[in-house]
Amino acid sequence: MLELAIKNDELKDELVELQQKLDESENKCRKYKDVLMINSQLPPKNINFKETLPSGVNKSDDEPMDITYTCCTVGHPFILGNGQALLTFEDAQVAESVIAKKRHSLDINGTRATVDAVEPVLNKSVKFEVCMNISSKKVKIFNLPKDIPEEILKDKVELTFYKSGIGGAEIEEVEYDRNDNTAYVTYLQNGVAQRVLKRDRHQFVAGKVKCEVKVMPCTDIELNKLQMFTANSARSVLLTGIKNVDDQEEDDVQDAIQVHFQKESNGGGEVEKTVFSMDGKKNSHI
Repeated sequence: MLELAIKNDELKDELVELQQKLDESENKCRKYKDVLMINSQLPPKNINFKETLPSGVNKSDDEPMDITYTCCTVGHPFILGNGQALLTFEDAQVAESVIAKKRHSLDINGTRATVDAVEPVLNKSVKFEVCMNISSKKVKIFNLPKDIPEEILKDKVELTFYKSGIGGAEIEEVEYDRNDNTAYVTYLQNGVAQRVLKRDRHQFVAGKVKCEVKVMPCTDIELNKLQMFTANSARSVLLTGIKNVDDQEEDDVQDAIQVHFQKESNGGGEVEKTVFSMDGKKNSHI
């Protein structure tokens, strides 16, 4: 008993030591996440969609094909430090001349500030392509009752979504996923899914059980052509050393900077975008 008690104390000490190491590792992990992770929305972008049919397939009005979208985008993340601003001009020559002058004197709402204009060093950029396919034959059904045997449930799903009254038609297959309590209905004909999806909720009856189920399109999303690369922006300028503006709002400082550099008399030109960070917690895309 004495030996066991001693061994128990040793294990408790070891457990405390291991917990301390785990806490240290988790703290380091959180710090790395804060440094490496950029929580930012991609900039707005105009996208043109066009329908592309497989080789040898002719489009028919009564048989719509699956809808496939492909979106290509490039993100240039840039994290601003304390008292820094990022300007993007419409003309690259304007940015070049602002950087060449280097030092600029600004009047920021009554506060004089001397700032340095330098070329921004971009972080690694990301280029990727997202492909999304929306099936014209397959739908996904949510909120099905749980306390029904799988085979009976599949039969009831087929009976419900075969009805012409909701836009249904002959069904090729019904699949059921008990893990997330959803069913997948595949029709024989193209275009049936779009008819069923005109209503996103349908009444479902299985014996004494009555409920409302939700129907959503069946989509397949793939991330393709993910590339990491370095790049530069010929139209962007980084301003550093913006001080003594702690008593002002970030948006007001940002507007004052943009007004200054839009004037040709100050060596500027038309500004496309301005971002200012007072506390170093703001990120942007170039």
